[in-house]
Amino acid sequence: MSEGSPQPAASTPQPLPQRLRLVPGGGWGAALATLAAAGMAFLAMLSLVAGLAAADLAATWQRDLQGSATVRLSAPDATSLDRVMDVLRRTDGVAAARALAAEDQAALLAPWLGEGAALSDLPIPQLIDVTLAGTGPDVDRLAAALEAASPGTVYDDHGAWRGPLLEAAAAIRNLAIAAVALIAGAAAGITALAARASLAGNAEIVRVVRLIGGRDSFIVRAFVRPLVWRTGLGAGAGAILGAVVLAALPEAGAALGLTIAPGLGSLFSFAAAVAGAGAIIGWAAAQLAVRAALRELP
Repeated sequence: MSEGSPQPAASTPQPLPQRLRLVPGGGWGAALATLAAAGMAFLAMLSLVAGLAAADLAATWQRDLQGSATVRLSAPDATSLDRVMDVLRRTDGVAAARALAAEDQAALLAPWLGEGAALSDLPIPQLIDVTLAGTGPDVDRLAAALEAASPGTVYDDHGAWRGPLLEAAAAIRNLAIAAVALIAGAAAGITALAARASLAGNAEIVRVVRLIGGRDSFIVRAFVRPLVWRTGLGAGAGAILGAVVLAALPEAGAALGLTIAPGLGSLFSFAAAVAGAGAIIGWAAAQLAVRAALRELP
């Protein structure tokens, strides 16, 4: 080579392109992550909506029970009924009192005795529906006054119903939370399994990338991004499907209490939140799985 000839430039390592594709776009792992995210998001929608609706329904019943009471006359007659009604009208904390008519009491007993049962042949007590004002009356004083007006009269403030109702609502809410936690854990596990399988299937490529200067952070991004995209896509599809199912069955949903609590906004906004949570869970699971697998890779 002559003296005037240009000398070859020393080769310097070039940074890896940021969009270098290391992971194949398809495969069973990617499909599994997408399907798992869709199924888990669908189940999470149903579990959350059912739990929230049950809690909201129980709160409504609790408010209704707190604002009402029932008075029961064991041996009703016109005179004793008048005396009891007079006591209720003069009691502080009682907004209104209404003696149920015979047909109203028959309707209440119909589920047990059947339609058209001859109630006149039965010792049916007289029921009085009481609407409470504020915190209600002094229960002990009112009970004593009712007993004096008509012996055997019972004042029921529905306290025996409120405790079990609140316990049942809390149990349903806790079951919904536990179900969603299990669903999230299962989705994270499947995503992590898919990430590790993808890395194991491309182990030789990972070794080559490391040899030419690729950092583990670059490799993690290359493996996590496709999985997060597929997980988010699946979670969005599953959440929207759940919202469509609930919205398409308004009568059945109302009968089962499957309605969104007023403070949560629209059903599809709730679905978007579930889909976003699914994508975040997929990202976290894939990050942890890929980083752990890279540490184990020789």
